[in-house]
Formats: sequence, structure tokens, C-alpha cells
Amino acid sequence: MRFVSTGIFLGILAGAAPLSHKAYAGDLVIWSPVKVAPRTYHATIGFRLPMAWEMSAGADVGLGGAAGGTILTGSELATLWGRAVDDRSNFSGNSRREVAVRVDTLKGSGMMYLGRSRNWIFSQDIDMQMLRSLNVSYATTQAVPASITASQAATMIFPWTGTSISASGEVTDAKDAFSSRFAFKQAVAPNLNLTASLTDPLTLTPAGNVRVDYRIKW
Repeated sequence: MRFVSTGIFLGILAGAAPLSHKAYAGDLVIWSPVKVAPRTYHATIGFRLPMAWEMSAGADVGLGGAAGGTILTGSELATLWGRAVDDRSNFSGNSRREVAVRVDTLKGSGMMYLGRSRNWIFSQDIDMQMLRSLNVSYATTQAVPASITASQAATMIFPWTGTSISASGEVTDAKDAFSSRFAFKQAVAPNLNLTASLTDPLTLTPAGNVRVDYRIKW
């Protein structure tokens, strides 16, 4: 029995990941300090609740200083976040539901993410992936209205040949701002992949891209 690999999914959403800093914990406390640059520090502080859904919440805090000891303007970070994830698996695939909220208390901006994905074995030779998401963002300190982005994507995977074909669409602000993307990915050799994509194929000026990637492990 094979399982669908989420790593095959081609990048289709700009900023789809709701939390830029992932927080992991072996118990109920989340504590992840990081030195991101000389005299600049960042820490993720939070907690996790043992519930049917994986519930976590906390804050990202950070500060940077100059060589003389003064605080660098704009280096302050104070962001509150919360996340709820429901992962379910069986012999034929897995599904995931996620709700995330993130609020920047200093810049007065925030976002809410709702996502649902499913990976399953469609037939003996084909695996399928589906992803739906809704992203709402706002910025109170800027003259920018709230932005709403709805996305949907589907990927067909042929595990025995290393081939995947994906199609995705995205609507922003419900103002006919629609974009789409088709992509083809083929494993040519171990660690060598060929990717061809076409963005907005229904418009007068579609954009195409062909790329060959080789990954080295050591």
C-alpha cells in the first residue's frame, strides 16, 4: 500500500502557510528562542492543549540592538497567533483541516486562514490531492481594505512514473481578480526533476516556465 507524499504538491498558493514560524513542543509548553542575526533575537512562546484537534496558541516576540546597545527602530516583534489542526489518516490516504489566526500587535495587521486538504489513492495507478483554502487579511494602520483570497487546487500523481499534473485557481477580493496555473512535473532521474508550468493560460498574455532541478545530498 502506498501513501501520498505531500512534498509532490507543486507550489500553488502565495502565502498559503498561515504561520511563518512553526512551533513544535514535546509537552504542553512551546519555547523556541532563536538568534536570527548578530544582536537580534526571536522567540516563540506558547502552549498546546491535549484535545481531539491539535490546539496551540502563543506569541512571537523579538528585538534587535545596535553595537552601542540602542534598540534598532523597527526591529520590535510582538505577534499573537493561534492554530487548530485536525489530521485524520486511513489505509487509502489522509485528510487535514486547519484554522489559524495571526495578529501583529505593533503594525495593526492580521490574518485568518481556513484550509482543508485531502490525499487519497484514486486507483491502482493514480493518486489524488485536493486543497481548498480561504485567507482573510487586514491592516488597520494602512489605507488598504481587508483582502479575501479563495483558492482551490487539484493534483494528479502517477507514482510508478514519477509524474504529477496540477491545476489551481485563485480569486482575490471577489473583484474578478482571478488567476490560474497548470503545471507538469516529471522525475527524470534520482534527484533530477523537470517542471513545466503555465500561468493564466486563458488570458491574452499567458506566462510559461520550464525548469530543471537537481538536488544534491551530503
